[in-house]
Amino acid sequence: MQNVGMQTKTEIAEQLREAQQGVAESTRALTPAQFNQQTDDRWAAADYLAHLILSVKPFAKAMSLPAERVASLFGQADRPSRTYPEVIALYDARLAEGIRAEDNPLVVPMNYRFPDDVDDKQAYLIATWLDGNERLINGLDQWDEADLDRYVLPHPAIGMITLREMLYFTIHHNHMHLRDIEQAGA
Repeated sequence: MQNVGMQTKTEIAEQLREAQQGVAESTRALTPAQFNQQTDDRWAAADYLAHLILSVKPFAKAMSLPAERVASLFGQADRPSRTYPEVIALYDARLAEGIRAEDNPLVVPMNYRFPDDVDDKQAYLIATWLDGNERLINGLDQWDEADLDRYVLPHPAIGMITLREMLYFTIHHNHMHLRDIEQAGA
């Protein structure tokens, strides 16, 4: 994964797909017992996947909106986009300060609601994960390179960031929780 400088839309989409497939393959490889096993200090793989879904769905929705709507809701950037390493350093600093997903109830996996007719929660979560990421990547197609640095969205831990920065964060966040899923299933 490329982690230096500014990445293009094409590079970002490739990295999002790489993370999408990694998460899907890792969760498919788990038995139902492994998928649902949690400990006192670690979420189950199912919880990490639900958290990733809850994180990507609103971003995918925002990326499907017209630029004017994003601007009216959240404004425009007043600075250039940070690089991938700068975004990750900022996020890691917030983690070091003690910020946690549990501080934002909208992304806590225990709030994930399944439709009543779902029998195989593992398959449902994987399908939902794949769909959310496809919508995000497809939404990226409507934005040009300059727009990714012009428009902003709120991030619950690091404040208003550009679309490009949110994409960088999403790549990092997906890979971070892919490692958690792999460890949870071990």
